[in-house]
Amino acid sequence: MKSRNVGLVVAALMVAVSGCKKSDEGQRLPVTPITPAGSDAGAAPGAAADPWAKGEAKQDPLKHPLFWSIEKDGKTSYALGTMHMGVDPQTRIPQIVWQKLDQAKTFAMETDLAQSDKLDIRLEGNRTLKDELGDEYWKKLVAAVGESDANRFLHLKPMIPATVLSMRGLPQTAPMDGVLLGRALNQKKQIVYLEAIEKEAAVLEKWMTARALKDMIDDIGEGEKHSKEMLDAYVAGDEAKIVELSDQERGEFKKHGRTDKEYDEQMDDLLYKRNASWIEPIEKLHADGGGFIAVGAMHLVGKRSVLDLLRQKGYQITRITP
Repeated sequence: MKSRNVGLVVAALMVAVSGCKKSDEGQRLPVTPITPAGSDAGAAPGAAADPWAKGEAKQDPLKHPLFWSIEKDGKTSYALGTMHMGVDPQTRIPQIVWQKLDQAKTFAMETDLAQSDKLDIRLEGNRTLKDELGDEYWKKLVAAVGESDANRFLHLKPMIPATVLSMRGLPQTAPMDGVLLGRALNQKKQIVYLEAIEKEAAVLEKWMTARALKDMIDDIGEGEKHSKEMLDAYVAGDEAKIVELSDQERGEFKKHGRTDKEYDEQMDDLLYKRNASWIEPIEKLHADGGGFIAVGAMHLVGKRSVLDLLRQKGYQITRITP
């Protein structure tokens, strides 16, 4: 299922899931901006070092980040493809990326993560996730995530456990989007959100249904393998491999009785329509002096991606290697 790739596509549910793990009642917590390790962007002038603070984590920057320059009319913007979960931003984002972010007037990201508490992720009435799945699949979910986590999902919509399963096997890291946002906020940059969080969540709710969750449970081993392969491709900066792995999802989708038409509709909703809707605000921030854009990596690679659409409008797109 395409929902396996949620770590490369959307950020909103990552925050909602994080909040669920911190509350037995499934209440969402807003994202807290984070300043990268070693950065003094948010430090108070003259502040003393914390004697109890841990030493700075060992840096291991990505050699081939999914990072591009966008040039037109004498102005330059930058775009970073993110992995919403699984890659530690504090140690893995290269210095050149931080430098371009620091120099940017405007920071743009998919949606306002601080609004995650507005997401309607609870099932209506007395309906439970166990009712949605049935006894057989509820038992399978318990076996997959443990009884404690399964019970936390009991009154939540299927998109929440589906998001958890999509991250299965990935390192639990700080959200890359939140860390970048924290840096931008500390520097008092103009912040642009490319879409409303409710719009992002509505698309996910449409496709991450009880049926999709059942399919993910049935393919849990294969899904974990796919997630790890996607993580490896991201870390390697191999955009062709990312597209290849994404394309393989069509076969998995159809294996569960879906059609090509349904798959194409899903891709339109999750990626292509959203990409197209972001072009106008991106062009505006570019015309206003350029900016730094951070969105899920799937939005920046392949045909009909944000970068492909900008290229068609006359922008010069160049991959940057540290």
